[in-house]
Amino acid sequence: MKNKLLSIVFLVGCALCSCDDVLDALPEDKLPEETFWQTPGNVRAFVADVYSRSFPLEYEMHPCFDEAMSDNSHMAWEGWYTNIKLIANGSYLTTTSVVNNNWAYAYTNIRMTCQFLQNIEKCTELDTAEKEALTGQIRFFLAYSYIRLVALYGDVPLVEKVLTEEESKIQTRTPKAEVLAFAHGQLDQAIKELDGKALGKGRVTAGACKALKARAYLWENDYSNLLAVTSELIGKYSLNTAGETPYADLFNGNAEDADEIILAREHAHTSGSITTGNRLNQAFFLKEMSGGDALRALTPTGSLIDAYPMADGRLIHENGSTYNPKDPYKDRDPRLAQSIIYPTSTIRESKTMTWVLYDPESEESIPGQRYDAKEPSSTGYVWKKYCDWSDHAMVQILDGGVDVIYFRYADVLLMHAEALLETKGVAASSEIFGIINQLRDRCGGGRVTAANYTSEDALRTLVRNERRVELANEGLRFFDLRRWKVAEKTVAVSGEGMNGEVYGAFMRLDGVGATDRTVTVDGVPRRYVETYKFDPSKHYLFPVPSKDIDLTNGSLTQNPGWS
Repeated sequence: MKNKLLSIVFLVGCALCSCDDVLDALPEDKLPEETFWQTPGNVRAFVADVYSRSFPLEYEMHPCFDEAMSDNSHMAWEGWYTNIKLIANGSYLTTTSVVNNNWAYAYTNIRMTCQFLQNIEKCTELDTAEKEALTGQIRFFLAYSYIRLVALYGDVPLVEKVLTEEESKIQTRTPKAEVLAFAHGQLDQAIKELDGKALGKGRVTAGACKALKARAYLWENDYSNLLAVTSELIGKYSLNTAGETPYADLFNGNAEDADEIILAREHAHTSGSITTGNRLNQAFFLKEMSGGDALRALTPTGSLIDAYPMADGRLIHENGSTYNPKDPYKDRDPRLAQSIIYPTSTIRESKTMTWVLYDPESEESIPGQRYDAKEPSSTGYVWKKYCDWSDHAMVQILDGGVDVIYFRYADVLLMHAEALLETKGVAASSEIFGIINQLRDRCGGGRVTAANYTSEDALRTLVRNERRVELANEGLRFFDLRRWKVAEKTVAVSGEGMNGEVYGAFMRLDGVGATDRTVTVDGVPRRYVETYKFDPSKHYLFPVPSKDIDLTNGSLTQNPGWS
């Protein structure tokens, strides 16, 4: 019965999502409002559908694909999801599907959450405690949709009820400060409704609401409010330290009940008619790495690999570093090997072979330096983080069982460190070092050399780099580049940014012989991947979808540079 109810809600949602109205007006014939909302099972199924739509399986809406719009990950696949590539290389338009889908999904979710809030009191069979809990969860997703919209588009229409078709066509953009104030108000109410309620794994809690408030303040660089919210969360959760690889276990299915995880979308190998697995093995694996048709769609970039510290805790260009660009993987922070497969890596502990990821044909004769896949990695690297290495998922690559984390305590700590830096400066150095050392200690990495970080600029480099490394492939780097206003930097020069030649692995371990096109970094040839272009006059915001502007006859206005 539960599956049938979910299907009913899903079909209703699909009908609404395909509606041409700009902000998802409600077709009155699609849902029998009075009878639907009287049944507790329908209400619970509706909330479950809001979860799945807010944290969808669709590649273009997934955090790991958000990462491919940044300098951390490269979209290599020339297939369905090349629109992600258009964002990264700066060639996207007002009609690009990533632009349209982020807008459409958000406003579909907003319509659904408003619909719930307008009708929940009709369900008299739900007790007060459960009704409050469900309402708090819905408010979270209403706020989540608006916070993401503002981060992507700036000013957006603020819709607080289910719109009629005519109302949807006269909406205008609301200043983002007003939109965010509304979102924070919803979260404040949700915190009260969820406080003290144990709802189980994978459900929104009061802590998740506070983490979302923190992220909203972070994305607006509102450091005073950010510091206040993160201070409330410090000590309420803890980093995962169990086992030999506690960091890696967060992303391979071995630590899904860890106290570090504040909110995740649950996945499991499918056993019935409803898909419960994720599709990340298909996105990450190279062909012939598994029994399925892998896409090698997303690959880590060379600049991300360069961001990982040395084993002693120093960044590769930090004073006292022993980094050798011709032996780049020696003595590096353990999170590198736990997150990324690089040349000379062993992919699975149970396999004796070492798969090395080069494809220039002239290297075929060099032992251990060629990967003979049909479609090799575009960068020379493969994501390990979020891969499911179980026998089932190695064959059924569309059915991974690893949960996808949306909020975790390490992010809270890093937000707190950034807020300390931007509000207190070097006076907060010891607290900042303490936070970073916590993250490094739990994975066996080296501690910060405090003597190298005596200025605010140096501290800022440290904090931002730690955030890049710790949260790699979690969908946050794209937003960090934009809010720091560093996306316009040339990546091969500065090691970060969305301009210029993107590079991958050091081409040859012996340093000699022919290579294909290269990018020189630290005096050695790195694999050329693609050329990106970021226009700071327009690319710090997505354009408003042109279809929606047309449907409102111009009452919705366009962002600068996109007319």
